[in-house]
Formats: sequence, structure tokens, C-alpha cells
Amino acid sequence: MRQVNIQGKQILVDGEPMQFRSGAMHYFRIHPAYWTDRLTKLKQCGLNTVETYLPWNLHEEEEGVFNFSGRLDFERYVEIAASLGLKVILRPGPYICSEWDFGGLPAWLLAKPGMRIRCCNRPYLEAVERYFAVLLPKLQKLQWTQGGPVVLMQIENEYGVVGNDTCYLRHLYDLFRDAGIDIPLFISDWGSAYAMECGSIPETMLTVNCPSHPGKFLDAVQQFRPDTPEFIMELWSGVSHRWNASYLRHEVSDVARDVEEMLRRGNSFNFYMFHGGSSLGFMNGALNIGNHFEPYLNSYDVDAPLNEAGDPTDKYFAIQRLIKQYCPDAEIGVPIPSKLQSFPSVTFSQSAKLFEQLSALSEKVESVTPEPMEFFGQNFGFILYRSKVSFPEESASLSLMNLADKAWVYANGKRYGVTDCNRNESIVIPPGSLDIIVENQGRINSCMGQAQCWNKGLDGVLVHQRRCYRWEVYPLPLKDLSTLKFGSYCPGASEPCFHRAEFEINEPADTYIRIPYGTHGQIFLNGENLGRYRVEGPGFALYAPAPMFKKGKNELIVFELEGLRENKVEFIDYPDHAPTMTMIR
Repeated sequence: MRQVNIQGKQILVDGEPMQFRSGAMHYFRIHPAYWTDRLTKLKQCGLNTVETYLPWNLHEEEEGVFNFSGRLDFERYVEIAASLGLKVILRPGPYICSEWDFGGLPAWLLAKPGMRIRCCNRPYLEAVERYFAVLLPKLQKLQWTQGGPVVLMQIENEYGVVGNDTCYLRHLYDLFRDAGIDIPLFISDWGSAYAMECGSIPETMLTVNCPSHPGKFLDAVQQFRPDTPEFIMELWSGVSHRWNASYLRHEVSDVARDVEEMLRRGNSFNFYMFHGGSSLGFMNGALNIGNHFEPYLNSYDVDAPLNEAGDPTDKYFAIQRLIKQYCPDAEIGVPIPSKLQSFPSVTFSQSAKLFEQLSALSEKVESVTPEPMEFFGQNFGFILYRSKVSFPEESASLSLMNLADKAWVYANGKRYGVTDCNRNESIVIPPGSLDIIVENQGRINSCMGQAQCWNKGLDGVLVHQRRCYRWEVYPLPLKDLSTLKFGSYCPGASEPCFHRAEFEINEPADTYIRIPYGTHGQIFLNGENLGRYRVEGPGFALYAPAPMFKKGKNELIVFELEGLRENKVEFIDYPDHAPTMTMIR
């Protein structure tokens, strides 16, 4: 019989002790055409296991509608890993963190009355139970005990740093066991005794996440729960990147030091991340640091051993050399580099102004007051609030209530100000028509138990010290741009505008798309939302894998909020970002 058991400090696979040398790679951040390539490169580094989260908010983006196809076909991803001889660790959530919008929880939860997440709240548990009723039977078939490659599964994630509802954790544990999950279940948390006490139950294996110096974190686990397997579930081999911040780096020498410490100690470990990939569209998460909102880039390169384009870095080869030294039986190989290519620059030939396209993009909703986008059944994108204001003076001060995250304010068709939730300055406007565009830049994904609200948009507007009523609201999720009616290119348009270019490619190849003269906007390639660009950086180009292009004619649409300074799009064969800055020692 195929078995996975825990015996003291050892994890036994079919009765034999195993050291897991694992790397995190998320199927939903990698184009399916490259799953085999990335998994092969992971194995060639000397790893024997791959780990992945499962994002609830993609698999059930709309309540009750489940999707496990295409980029979300995790069963195929796991089968490819098995065909390469890799074992698999799954982390199904429901919460995953991962610098991913709302930590993987679906935004439609926020529209439910009485909702309290990540605890024994009945509306929340009902949603989790319905999702798990669909998901867990799929996972059950992939277990090692059923002939599959999955050897371990996680319950929740980093719970002890935000909550202490162990009844909630036990409820999740029971859901897994009742669904026939019979392999070891584990908890992953920070290495403080208090976090482990708040966020673990005896029935689960306890693993730990750490940025560096893993030995002291393993010692902390042993002090809390002696004679248990030593497993670093997240060794942070890289650093994630946020807008308007330094481009951070975890030095190769520091990672190599930590890897050698673990190999000497003989514990199991999982690199987070081994290959980051890309958080397409609007799926990036955000942090709230000291009441300062900081969204993540779409690039999830995170200074990982395999970069965003799947190429090995110096960090990759340093890890490979150490594994070869300490684990002579490890399978080592030579990774094949990707084929990054630049293409000739293109210019936009057509434009469509947002204010003229509202009926093509959205269905107007009458609302007495502005409400967050979730109130209107919207999860992502932009939302426009429209009203009329009158007052006796030539101008008055406008204030936005509970703004999340960034707003552009127009009066009588002219932009009068831009503000965001970090400063939320009042804006002086004249009487007349009023348009407020609000962008959802990503929901907080970390320390979520400490947050008060995750809604996006507005819930009130004050003008001349009076609350404004009677609004027209236009949800703008921007899922489908095929309804746009384009005209000739509008040079120097300072209002929100879609710009379209068509171009030919003889042979598709991986590339990076750069809008060198854009200010703040979104890039759509052949109908797929690649993500954001922002003039302040630190990322200045978006990775576009070859399968997103077509041989022959291609379409690029850019939604620019503040006006292109020059009509140009570049396709470059390298990632473009601000200079790196070392963070972790």
C-alpha cells in the first residue's frame, strides 16, 4: 500500500524517510503551455517536490460557478509533475495570502450580510463548505495513497498571526478528513510560540515560514512541539515588489547560506518562490503598512531562482551546486533558456474616450448614495460615480469618504484632481456635472485578521460640507473590450482613454511590453488583461509569453488614465525595472 506517515521527526513515504526539497510554483501564474518547461527546470535544479496554492477567487470567481479549465486546470499541472517524477504539496486554503487579491478569498463574500472571514462565522463557513464540496473530491483522487503524487496538504495559511479560532481550524480539518483526504495535513505559520499556539491544532503537522536563517525558526518549532518533523514550508528565496517602492533583492550569497544550513541539518524545505510567474489582470494583492496602502506589481518575479520568463538566475545555479554537493543522488540537469525577443515598436492608430463609451462598457445603475463596487456585484477594475452638484460659490471643496484606492475627479468634463487613500486630499471643484473614477488596485492579502474593510470604491461624497445624493454608477470591470467603438487616434488626450494598435508578428516569442510614455494604465493583449503600468515604477514592462501572441495580426489596447506623453509601444527582450536594493540578510 502507498502511504505517507509521520513518525517522530521523520516523514515516511511508503515506509522510507524522505527529505522534501521543494519549490513553490503556482499553475495559475504560469501559462499552461509552459507548465512542463517550468516543472522540468525545477527538477533539474535538484528538487524532488513542487508546491502550489489553489486560488479560491479564480476557481469560483462568481458565486456558485466553478472553473477548473485552461490556466486553472490544476489536475493537469499535478499530472505533469507526476510524469516528471516530482511529488506535490498542495495548499488549498481557503486563504492563501501569496500577494494575491484578498489572499485568494472571493470578493463576492464582501457583499454578504454579517460576513466575517477566517473564523466560525456561519455565512463564511457555508461558502467554504460549498467550495470544498467541489474541490476536495478532486484533490482526494490526486493523493499518494490513491496513486497520485500529492503527499502533503495544508489547512489555511499563517493563521496564528491574525486569529485564534482553533475551532475554525478543526472544522477545516474535519472537512478534509470527511472528504477522504488521508495524507498528512499541516499548518504553516511564523516561528513565534504565540503564533503557533493561536494558529495550530495537534492533529496537524506544524511547519514554519521564514525570510532567512532557518535554523532558529526550526528550533522554535521544536521548543513548541518537540520531536516533530522539521520543515521550512516557506524559505523566502526572493522578495515581492510594490508600486512606488524600491526593487528589492535577496542576495544569492544569503540564500546559499540558508540552503547549506538546511542541507547540513537534513530538514525538509520549500523555496518561496522557486518561480514566481505573473499575477495577470487585477489579481495582485496589497499590503497595509502603518495605514499606508501599498499594492503589488503584476510581475511576481520576486527575485526567484527562475525569473518571470523562466530563465535560471545565479541563485538557481548556487542552489543547484549545493544540492549536488550534499545530495549526490539528486537528479541534476541543464535548463534550456527561454527565447526572449524584441519586436519593432508600434504606434496606436485608434482611440476611444471613456466618457463616450460608458454605455458600451457598462450598464448604468441608479443609486441614492455612492457604494463600494461589491455592492453592485463587481469584484475588480474601475468604477465611475456620476452626479450633479450646485452651490452658490464659484468653487467648493470635495471630500471622498472611505476611498479605496485611487480616484480621478472631473467636473464639467475637466479633471480637477487626483487623490488616493494614503492622502485622500480634498479637491476644489466648480458646480455642475461631477464624475469620479475609482480604481481597485488590489485587496490586502496579508495580516487580514487585523483589517477592518476590504471593499473597493467609495461610500460617500461631501461637497460644500454636505453629503451628495442621487448618483449614476457605472461598474467598469473591463472584462470585455470588444464592444468599444474606436475612432481616430486622439493625441494628447488627458482624459481616460483607450488606445488601440494592430501589428503583425511572423513568429510569436516571449517578450516584455513597455509603454515608455504612459502615466498610469492597463495593458490588454489580444483580449487578455496583462496588468498595470505606472510611471513611478519600480516595474516598467509587463512580461508577455509567446502563447499570448498570434502568428500574423495582433491587437494591443491600452487604457491610459492621464494621457500618453508620446504614441509608442515597445517590445523588449529583457525585464525593465528600477535598480535593485538588498533587503534580507
